[in-house]
Amino acid sequence: MQCTQEELLSGEIRVMTKRLYDPKFTNEVDEAGTAEHDLWVSVLSKAAHDAIYCTDWAESRLAISWFKTGGFNFRTVCEYAGRNPAYVHKVMELPIQRREKEMEGRRY
Repeated sequence: MQCTQEELLSGEIRVMTKRLYDPKFTNEVDEAGTAEHDLWVSVLSKAAHDAIYCTDWAESRLAISWFKTGGFNFRTVCEYAGRNPAYVHKVMELPIQRREKEMEGRRY
């Protein structure tokens, strides 16, 4: 049984999101499990979803740029979410590359 590209990307985002929540890839955070911590994890997950799946390509490009530049805001969100910014960047590399190729192929 062959999977479509969309199904493969869907599976990748599930794996990537699962990794974002995996405790072994987190930084030590005193507030883990609090509402504030969960909020920042959600911000990070939403950015990942926007980068890979958002149908508004302008928003998708903004999210992709946010991950690729790894700037102050990216590092801060990762820190508040208790995630290692280098790891998040590495996990997002391949899905972002695929998304960029998809967007390039559909440029109008």
